[in-house]
Amino acid sequence: MELSAVTFYQHLKKIVPEPEQVVFLLAVSGGKDSSAMVHLFSQCGLKIAMAHCNFHLRGEASNRDMEWVKKMSETYHCKLYIQEFDTISEQADSGKSIEMVARDLRYHWFREIGKPYHYIVTAHHANDNVETLLLNLSRGTGLKGLTGIPTLSGQFLRPLLPFTSDQIEKYIADNQIDYCTDATNFSEQYQRNKVRLSVIPKLREINPELIDTFTQNIARFSQQYNFYSRQILHFQNEITFCENDICYISIEKLLPNKDKELLLYEFLKPYNFRAAVVQDIIRHLSDEPGKVFYSASHELLKDRKYLIVKEIKEINFFSITIESSEELEKYGFSITRHEKNMPLHFEDDPRILYVDAEHFHFPVVIRHWEKGDYFYPLGLRGKKKISDFFVDKKTDLFAKKKIKLLCIDNQIVWVIGQRADDRFKIKEKTFSYYKIVYHGRI
Repeated sequence: MELSAVTFYQHLKKIVPEPEQVVFLLAVSGGKDSSAMVHLFSQCGLKIAMAHCNFHLRGEASNRDMEWVKKMSETYHCKLYIQEFDTISEQADSGKSIEMVARDLRYHWFREIGKPYHYIVTAHHANDNVETLLLNLSRGTGLKGLTGIPTLSGQFLRPLLPFTSDQIEKYIADNQIDYCTDATNFSEQYQRNKVRLSVIPKLREINPELIDTFTQNIARFSQQYNFYSRQILHFQNEITFCENDICYISIEKLLPNKDKELLLYEFLKPYNFRAAVVQDIIRHLSDEPGKVFYSASHELLKDRKYLIVKEIKEINFFSITIESSEELEKYGFSITRHEKNMPLHFEDDPRILYVDAEHFHFPVVIRHWEKGDYFYPLGLRGKKKISDFFVDKKTDLFAKKKIKLLCIDNQIVWVIGQRADDRFKIKEKTFSYYKIVYHGRI
């Protein structure tokens, strides 16, 4: 398919049914690809604005490209956004390549300025797609990495993907379009350039139609990945469920599946668990509960029935001293005083504390439980360590981290939402009592 304003517009309409009704923000470097893209949008009579990043990686050449794009915006009578980055400083201590840092900076800025626009458009073409596939394969990838660059990803649109670099060059020559030449495109210092300049020419010796062949392969891989994704979702709906931002994976349903490692890897991919960690989890599926595994952002608890996944959030081990009932209510409690009238009716709800008024007074302290804490559980004989109480209740590790204590004079009155202390209960001689309800705010 030859690249022309007609073929470009026909392809664009397949993605954006009414392109005349929207405004496009074009990412423009000033090079041949983005220059051709701006010309195509202009020829189609579409509404555009332009955005240019100056990464200051090529000295005066970076500034030359910026000035060139300014002139382009004047030629096409469109709004221009420019952002200059100190990319070298941004890369320091980041652990990322200069290419990745520049990419992150670019896309973050595009998202910020692109909010008023319907689409943010980049000039990626078929050759870029092939380069991406080869890079993914060389670095290691799953099926998704074989699908290349998506035509539409959120707000980002890439309408030149069906067209090759040769077709773009012919369009530029036919329409006498001026553009800037980036000398770094010919340097093999960057991985993508090495693939473009050295790897692809060698592969073309085997298959001269390599770009077309790989473009067809990418389309086929995308179909296969979409089918695969639907199957994963089917199993995910059967084996997992989420409540309050916590994911539960049924060990009983996962364990007998012969593809359990693959399924678990896909289930945990959104939570940033590496393949090696997934393999470790699989090895411990039949072990005793309590082992915890970590990704950069989440932790996974191997419990009795479930693998429980939640985001890692820093727990501030605080101690709050509360001086009055009004202040107590600010922290999510309600408190009322009652005279003891027989017969008494107590609601069987662990979120409610009934406490003898003679033994309850301010200030009270709310704090996290600590190792060595003990209390006298209501309804049981003798004292018990908080940690043993949790074991008896089969409280998982994540739930333990959330539980707090209400204390008076260094004595635990209530494991909040769990169990009251027997020493503070209402007795026969009690004249009045407090009813305290916890509404789950802290």
